[in-house]
Amino acid sequence: MGEVNDADPGPLSGVRVLDVSQLLPGPWAAQVLADLGADVTKVEPPGGDGGRTIRGDVFTVSNRNKRGIVLDLKSDEGRRAFLDLARDADVLVEGYRPGVVDRLGIGYEHVAAVNAGIVYCSITGFGQGEGADRQVPGHDLNYLAASGALSFPGHWGEEARRPGVPMADLASSSFAVVAVLAALHDRDRRGRGCHLDVSMTDVMTAWASARGGSRLVREADDRRHLYPTNDVFGTADGRRLALGAVEDGFWEATRQVLAEVEPRLADERFADRTRHPDELHLLVRDAFGRKTLADWLERLAGTNVPVTPVRSLTEVADAAVAAGDELVQEKDGERHVVFPVRRDGAVMGRLRSASPALDSGGRSVPWTSR
Repeated sequence: MGEVNDADPGPLSGVRVLDVSQLLPGPWAAQVLADLGADVTKVEPPGGDGGRTIRGDVFTVSNRNKRGIVLDLKSDEGRRAFLDLARDADVLVEGYRPGVVDRLGIGYEHVAAVNAGIVYCSITGFGQGEGADRQVPGHDLNYLAASGALSFPGHWGEEARRPGVPMADLASSSFAVVAVLAALHDRDRRGRGCHLDVSMTDVMTAWASARGGSRLVREADDRRHLYPTNDVFGTADGRRLALGAVEDGFWEATRQVLAEVEPRLADERFADRTRHPDELHLLVRDAFGRKTLADWLERLAGTNVPVTPVRSLTEVADAAVAAGDELVQEKDGERHVVFPVRRDGAVMGRLRSASPALDSGGRSVPWTSR
């Protein structure tokens, strides 16, 4: 692993965060704040965060650097204990459906009554408004569908499909963190907190707009955002590589190499990739399929062709560890990719503790000094 300076408290040292969310979006947002030094307390119900039992190791990857406490928020005792914690918090993150926190007695108005400076962040599928969908259940895939994001194909020869990582979950987490930090800065000016309403569908609509153009339009069979030479292709040994030949210069360099394997690509008809894109895509696909990944990497080395092997996360992590890169850090048998932005050459995220056990934290979780 890379050298980690445990003495560095992080840029958010002194910020107190109460995380009462479950599964991925809210916990991930609170974890980012924790990576950057915030003092985060994770509040779980008696049965635990649902992420503990869902497939994909959701809990451990989104709750590092947090202390844990179990509270029954349906009980008077649990609600009082929660509000006692909220009284001294700077940030609260929750992810219940609209109206649930109010029924539990821990909604924004309840918390603001004991702590006017709280930055209260609610992350939901469709937002806190009065829309017809606000109470509709869903997960990442539903919000991708509702936002317009799934209407854009990601590959030349396929209909739009879901990505392999939970984009709506993680995008909304990222927007939540930005909004929280902006609200904390604004609190310094105004002297009071606020209620942040993060809609996962709205967030993904914002991301989809990057493909919709200035008119936010997608026509049927619209592939204007795609190039037949900007895709993932299989090799003869069953591996895959990503070709990012978007600009003409990159494509011409690629074409010269591929034509050695598939001479038809030397035809001037394919110099302009927009003239025969479907035929071109098939030829490129077939060409890559004739050689192994190692063969192609050797042929393409030093050619200014933007090509990258598709690697597994394990391969990426192992390479980072071998290189001593502190992007990957380990503690208590868990290996984590921490907050990845580098400041003055060093990764800003720190792995201070692994995810909390369900019974850790006891009946009291004292905040650290500010």
